[in-house]
Amino acid sequence: MSKKEAKQRIEKLKKVINYHRYLYHVLDKQEISDAALDSLKHELYLLEQKYPEFITPDSPTQRIGGKPLEKFEKIKHKIPMLSIEDIFTEEELQDWEEYIKKLIPGEKFDYFVELKLDGLAISLIYKDGILVCGSTRGDGKTGEDVTNNIKTIESIPLKLHIPKPGEKLLKELKPEIQSSIKKILKKGKLEIRGEVFMNIKDFNRFNEEQKKMGKETYANPRNLAAGSIRQLDPKLTASRPLRFMAYDLITDLHQSTHSEEHKIMKVLGFKTDDHAKVCKNLDEVIAFWKYASKIRDKLEFQIDGVVVQINQNDVFKKLKVAGKSPRAIRALKFAPKESTTRILDIVFQVGRTGVITPVAVLRPVKIGGVTVTRATLHNEDYIKKLDIRIGDTVIVRRAGDVIPEVAKVITDLREGNETKFKMPSECPACGSPLKKEGAYWKCSNPNCGAVLKRKLYHFVSKPGFDIIGLGPKAINQLMDQGLISDPTDLFYLTKGDLIPLERFAEKSAENLVKAISESKKIPLSKFIYSLSIEGVGEETAIDLANYFGSLEKIKNAKKEELMKIPDIGEVVGENIYNWFRDKKNLEFLRKLENAGVQIITPKIKKHQPLKGKTFVLTGELENFTREEAKEKIRELGGNISSSVSKNTDYVIIGKNPGSKYKKAKNLGVKIIKENEFLKMIK
Repeated sequence: MSKKEAKQRIEKLKKVINYHRYLYHVLDKQEISDAALDSLKHELYLLEQKYPEFITPDSPTQRIGGKPLEKFEKIKHKIPMLSIEDIFTEEELQDWEEYIKKLIPGEKFDYFVELKLDGLAISLIYKDGILVCGSTRGDGKTGEDVTNNIKTIESIPLKLHIPKPGEKLLKELKPEIQSSIKKILKKGKLEIRGEVFMNIKDFNRFNEEQKKMGKETYANPRNLAAGSIRQLDPKLTASRPLRFMAYDLITDLHQSTHSEEHKIMKVLGFKTDDHAKVCKNLDEVIAFWKYASKIRDKLEFQIDGVVVQINQNDVFKKLKVAGKSPRAIRALKFAPKESTTRILDIVFQVGRTGVITPVAVLRPVKIGGVTVTRATLHNEDYIKKLDIRIGDTVIVRRAGDVIPEVAKVITDLREGNETKFKMPSECPACGSPLKKEGAYWKCSNPNCGAVLKRKLYHFVSKPGFDIIGLGPKAINQLMDQGLISDPTDLFYLTKGDLIPLERFAEKSAENLVKAISESKKIPLSKFIYSLSIEGVGEETAIDLANYFGSLEKIKNAKKEELMKIPDIGEVVGENIYNWFRDKKNLEFLRKLENAGVQIITPKIKKHQPLKGKTFVLTGELENFTREEAKEKIRELGGNISSSVSKNTDYVIIGKNPGSKYKKAKNLGVKIIKENEFLKMIK
């Protein structure tokens, strides 16, 4: 075979292989067997090995390529990848429609509804028809470049499908769209967004293979899909059976509706939701939602609801964005999944503040694709209210599809041998007496081992010192080996201390020591959060840091001064005041300082026109997200409160303000619009 003949053969093979990829992944058809297709791919591979000068980025052989990366590069999304607000009921859906109609009176529109896959959102960029970049959603504005990993997914075209003039799908599109498609395939950029996911059968098969090899299994398909995309070695990603479904066309190809976008994406070679449809009204939307709920367990992949959006793109744009979500789209989620099982036992968990939480040990039950073996019982009052007993048959649900809880007891199934619940009088971890505080029982021993562990988990968590690689298992191991007894011990750990331990090799030990060292420089708000002061969460820690500006001022603050800060009431104010007057706590702060911990004070502008003023936000702002507005107020010396009171100085209202607006009017609190607020901060 001459070089010229080889080039021609390579081009023909690529064309045939891509054609069969399109049939299989987009049209769900198969004209030749998998073995025959593999044979064609192998022939192409051998020819490219012989004539490497003819290898192109869009060749089917290039799906597994590239060396392992040390880290992912950041990618800025030109158009943010926004989140979708969740709703759960027909009433919420109707409220949303009424809200839309108030914003755009007289506009006519219908809805486009599609299944909501439980996967990982990604963006694909094509240049002149060739895939050049794949990135994760990240924080919506900036994602990670995972191009090499994305290329390993067979259902993602490396080169956009070039439709033939007579193709049925192409003929369904308007002439101007057909013309735009031809142009974009030759020259220009195109952005497609969609979901990387894994079929349930593939997921189960993968987990079975992991078990046989004695490796870690995964909780659900979404976790495995997300973890696979974030592998630094593309070959590992390629070994996982990932799939892709497109749901959004960002580039303007003269489409006027979202339904047209789905047709365009299919023409270009992407799998889209075959169940998706246009709905004329909410009755049709609700019917689709109920239909999706019925078929969800029969589908090859997991869904957690349906996505409903305004079909007309011009109307969609008019509605703009509220916070981090477009107003014209909602995720209509399924009701929390529930199942029945039996309570085998009730055990007790000790929290970082010493609170004892009763936990039901359950006969294992699958809920929403996850095996649940434990569920929270909240507190003693909750158990008494539901009359929960060991041995009861109960309804367990994953509230918000996340936290398992016992929702109801089926008393008719009692057999008479169920055991009534009794709260222990001693701490299950250390044996110290329990004391009652409100609805909760607490361990009276401040040095309880379980409490210390929880405090350590809290100390190293992301909102605190954010020590990467130091999770609960590692902390438990370090405590069990006597290497640490309180957080300050972490800063004296060496590589030599860690290497002898199970799960630690030289590199992982080195990385952890480095991460601990780098965490020593910490913002004041994160430092305050890490201290486990009861009632002080992330928001309160930020407020304290911005109000006082230094740890020394917080330490010396009087109770009355602490309670001036919005949302810090008498109880939390007293907790903070007492914490900084406890000798053990002061000694702990001194030890942290000796260990080299450096607190970074917040940058407060000298010009502080809002100093001492308390603000409440309600409604949708046009120039800021809610968090951006809060940050600006704090930066200029103001305080934020989540509720309106006589101590509130200003209530800033945006579009569609809520109940806080009415309360402010009743109390006579000054109400200002966003434009007035902008003048205040100039």
